[in-house]
Amino acid sequence: MAEDTNEFEVRGQWWLPDNEGNKVPGTLKNSETHGAELHLIGALDSRIGEDGIYPRIHGLADGKPFTLEDCFRSFLRNGEAEKVRVQQIFRGAWYTADEEPDCDQVTTRPRYLTQWVGNQGVRRDHIPPNELGDGRNGKPVVILRAILQPKISTTLASGITVNIHHAVTEKPHTGTQQTITEWREINLTFPENVSTSDALAHMSDAQDLVSIATGRTAEYDSVRFLHPDIVLTVGGSEHRDRIDFYADWMVRDTSKKPGIIHAHKMFFTFDDLGGIQGLAYWMEAAERHRSTLGRVMASKYRQGLFMEDRIFHRAAAIEAFARDRIGYKNVKLPGALEHCRNLAGREFADLVGDAERWSQVIKSNRDDIGHHYGKRPDQGGAQKHVLAESAYWLFILCMLREAKAPQKVFERIKSHSEWTWLASKVRAVVQAG
Repeated sequence: MAEDTNEFEVRGQWWLPDNEGNKVPGTLKNSETHGAELHLIGALDSRIGEDGIYPRIHGLADGKPFTLEDCFRSFLRNGEAEKVRVQQIFRGAWYTADEEPDCDQVTTRPRYLTQWVGNQGVRRDHIPPNELGDGRNGKPVVILRAILQPKISTTLASGITVNIHHAVTEKPHTGTQQTITEWREINLTFPENVSTSDALAHMSDAQDLVSIATGRTAEYDSVRFLHPDIVLTVGGSEHRDRIDFYADWMVRDTSKKPGIIHAHKMFFTFDDLGGIQGLAYWMEAAERHRSTLGRVMASKYRQGLFMEDRIFHRAAAIEAFARDRIGYKNVKLPGALEHCRNLAGREFADLVGDAERWSQVIKSNRDDIGHHYGKRPDQGGAQKHVLAESAYWLFILCMLREAKAPQKVFERIKSHSEWTWLASKVRAVVQAG
């Protein structure tokens, strides 16, 4: 099985944590499109009844321990064959029946992180013929140079260390082609063990930032944990061994050319934000407002969500965000919108034109959706789309202000072609009421 791929198939033995005596042979298949499924030759002996729900399954395959989480039976034939759907996979560790998976480090590779930070590790030098001096018939030479960039690191006020690593690798020579690939990944190191779900919650703050900045969905291309007790002995020395994690993520990149983006297409870059210190400010702000940030980004990531739902969720997030900042739980939507408009600044006013009238339109739509008034049957999906996007950007601008983003970030956003397009559309909707 390749180290960093979400597509794999392994054969091994599988059992329930409290019934190790009943090991069943089978194959675990993980697919990005179809999810994970365990195909067993035989059946697991569920102690919780005949419902086929297995909170946790252990396995040993390819010499590695596996813990499968949140599983349920999808097929059973006379106890001779069973298929089990799997929601999460830990490759590299066994967790007991009642043990919460934990770690002291998590490392992920969010898509587009490399381009956002700056893919400067591979350089191409063209050597003109007149500088070669070796009679190559006037043909230039191209030299590829792979240069490993130093680690970028900072520590948050909470004691969490944030590291951005750079890596370069050469794929095997095919005989006619050689490829050099570079990537960056984010590592969070915690001062003490935390649950893996808590570690991923902190990591999602960085993932959301990459998605916002690039205008793409920063799907995880790989996730792994480290635990102080999970070690590998090589040549008499102990080394930390990785725990690879696979899940059916909601955050999926559906762009036509996944993984490809250039800096001029982004809303702002890592350097625009102020580098690693800007990332630290963002993660500290995101931790304070994680529930509202998560609600807004979920409305961005989730495919097939109705425009009415996007407006409703973003209005609710703005309301909650303002309450958190003001410290007064009875703040209503009009007051929240006013607070956030003031925090967002002139950039938002330039986007919507008449900010006060925009607030009235948003409130009217929120009320219509929330209370099922049905007063806007003639308002099409295009109008709802631009209103939802303007509410998204109000929240994002406020988050960036909260994270002490430099003015250059707001200037880059304002000059982006998508922002310019949205401004003309949302102003027309606001004027129409």
